[in-house]
Amino acid sequence: MISVKHAVLAFSSLSVLALTGCSALTPGKTAVADTPSLKLTDTSWMMQLPKGSQCEVPPMIEFSDGQATGDLGCNRFTGNVVIDGEKIRFDQVAVTMKMCAPEYMALESEMLNLLNNARSAKQTKDALTFFDADGKAIITLIPEVAGSCN
Repeated sequence: MISVKHAVLAFSSLSVLALTGCSALTPGKTAVADTPSLKLTDTSWMMQLPKGSQCEVPPMIEFSDGQATGDLGCNRFTGNVVIDGEKIRFDQVAVTMKMCAPEYMALESEMLNLLNNARSAKQTKDALTFFDADGKAIITLIPEVAGSCN
């Protein structure tokens, strides 16, 4: 007959083995998922325009602590931005309301789509790509370059 002490010890040992087996850690890895985090504070990103494009300022976004501001192609905007890992959401966005030539309004439409529908983003040194809730790419911006409309 098994004593209560031996039964408890056997149960404890099996529980530890079961939990250890479920964790399936690889040496050097942690149990926490390595989710890349967007590092956008104090960065500026712009829409890449074809060479020779006629514009005063390319559509662009500047990020600061919890804020996003920029040029949409015709109008300017400002708003809050919430970043959690690769998740991103623009909120309380205010936009000026002037009319411009159709080509500028088309650029603006693309940027407004980004502000309204972005739910995640992937950042590299050379690109910032925004995705909608379904994971479909909305637009890719590049680091801001001075004189890009010349």
